Amino acid sequence: MAESDKGNDTGASPTLAGEIGEILGQRRPWGTIAGLALGLALLAVAAWGVDLEAVWQAMQQAHPLWTGLSLLMVLLTLGGKVARWHGLFGRSLGPRYRSLARALVVGKLVSALIPARVGELARFYILGSDENMSRATVMGTIAAEKVFDLLLLVLAAGLTAVVVPLPAWLTGSLATAAGVGGAVFVAAMALPHPWITLAARRIGSRLPESAAVWLTDIVEHALIGLGSLRRPRLAAQACAWSVLVWSLMTATNLALFGAFDLNLSVGAALLVVTLINGVTIVPASPGDLGVFHSLTVLGLRSLAHGGSPGIARATALAYATVLHVVVYGPRVLLGAVALGLRPRPKRPES
Repeated sequence: MAESDKGNDTGASPTLAGEIGEILGQRRPWGTIAGLALGLALLAVAAWGVDLEAVWQAMQQAHPLWTGLSLLMVLLTLGGKVARWHGLFGRSLGPRYRSLARALVVGKLVSALIPARVGELARFYILGSDENMSRATVMGTIAAEKVFDLLLLVLAAGLTAVVVPLPAWLTGSLATAAGVGGAVFVAAMALPHPWITLAARRIGSRLPESAAVWLTDIVEHALIGLGSLRRPRLAAQACAWSVLVWSLMTATNLALFGAFDLNLSVGAALLVVTLINGVTIVPASPGDLGVFHSLTVLGLRSLAHGGSPGIARATALAYATVLHVVVYGPRVLLGAVALGLRPRPKRPES
């Protein structure tokens, strides 16, 4: 069953690039400029007092085979995210994998260029158009996806605090994040959907009739996308894919540890993944520039306090720089290619 909501673009896909560009063009650039300034400032702090020639030498000495393996893990991670997203729709909706992959990588491209989660807007816009389905439903599946990522972040934070010796301040921060995240996840699972629908209708009763109908329709379709949270089979499937995705992200760091001859454990790799994903939930700079580097350096340097061999700041910064390229490079390249593709729109089923 395919759904369409008012204003869906059922025409040719070549218009999508222009329409998304128009949406992004309406945003004021000050937020992006401020984010870029913040990112550059954090990057400068991470590089303060570091021998940049030593950083460059460390990057040149990175083993290409291990770096390539790390890149492969990133590509597999993207594939796992596409498969998880597909499962969140259930069999009744069943969007095409190619449409999901296109929407995902274009969204990643937009997010890498502009912070504030504009990439999520591009994701549900593209998929809603390519599959001729309700964008509110798509938005609901993206929200469900974030809930499962939050669950894994909570588990990863708790596991990291147990398996990796860390300074007390960092252990406390991870424990706090786990507690807050757990509370949010439980609330998302426990709040009955009829309550949400009823609240939307009550709010709508105070609006003009057209606005009330629009609000109720949006909420009901969004809850369809969130339906996987209440269906044990879909929830278990999404959890399994989420575990795989986070395992692949951890494997990305492990492989890159090998490229830099860093004798670090799985716990250290999980620490880097947890720090990056925990803080970048609220994106601050384009491509997480500076934020990504600072968190990675912080994570690697903090391991020295737990009895692990100390990691030189130059090596940590070199690792962070290569990791950033490995993670964001495929997003930008694949997103740019996907944006130029012209898939045939899916016809609505009768």
